[in-house]
This record gives sequence, structure tokens and C-alpha cells, in this order.
Amino acid sequence: MLQKEVDKVTHSDSTTETPGTEEPQEKKPHTGSGGQSLLDMHDEILEENSTMQQLAGLTSKTSVQVHGYLSEPPIPRNESPLQYWKSNMSRFPALAKAARKYLSAPCTSVDSERLFSAASHVVDEKRNRIQCEKAEMLLFVKKNLPLLVK
Repeated sequence: MLQKEVDKVTHSDSTTETPGTEEPQEKKPHTGSGGQSLLDMHDEILEENSTMQQLAGLTSKTSVQVHGYLSEPPIPRNESPLQYWKSNMSRFPALAKAARKYLSAPCTSVDSERLFSAASHVVDEKRNRIQCEKAEMLLFVKKNLPLLVK
């Protein structure tokens, strides 16, 4: 799964840099009636092969990085994963791109706003003396119960 995600991130970055490399060119049937010389067809075949080799090289480079990363011991829990990826970016460039994508904080406050809204329904003027722990438990149940029922 990690290999697929790294390939996807790396492949999407490489397609933005060099458009047209995401898929091999469509093969055209040869009609046999002039139009293309044998050298033109040879050039097309070489171009298709180089595109396929680039995609295969992309996968092999990322698989080497994934296997190298997985063979390392895990970092201690008190260390920052962002700092780890910053210092190991040169060793694992494709993995560092994927880590940057998945370790970044979302640019939204929607979840916190929803939590405050739910808290206003739990702690209102009729329940203004509710203890903090009980209010927290009620909010937890209210937010996670729909997830447990599904």
C-alpha cells in the first residue's frame, strides 16, 4: 500500500513536470500504404520503450526507497516525524514527498467549529453546572456514536 501511494505521488509530480508521460502513446495500426517510413516506425517504437522504461524506473527507484525505509528502526515517539523527513529527504526523496502530503495539517477549521457547535448543544443554560468530564464524555459519544453504528 505504501509503495502504491509513493508511486502515485511521485508519478503525479513527474507528470506535472513533463506532460504526456502518464500513459504510453496509443499504438496505431500499420496500414502498409506508404505514409510512414521504416525509420519513422522505429523511432516510434523507441519512444514507446523509453516511456515504459521511465515508468518502470520510477517504480524500481521508489521500491528501493520503501524497502530501505522499512528496514530502518523506527524513530522514538518523542521525536518529530517532520524533522526526520527533513533530515532524510536526500535519502528518500519520493517518500519525503508522500510524507509531506500526508503529515501536513489541513487548512481548515471546520472540525473545530463543529465541535464548538456540538458543545453548545451539550452545555446550555439548562445544563450550565455539568462537570467538565461529563460534558467531554457526552461530546465524545455524540461525535463517535454515528461512526460506531455504521
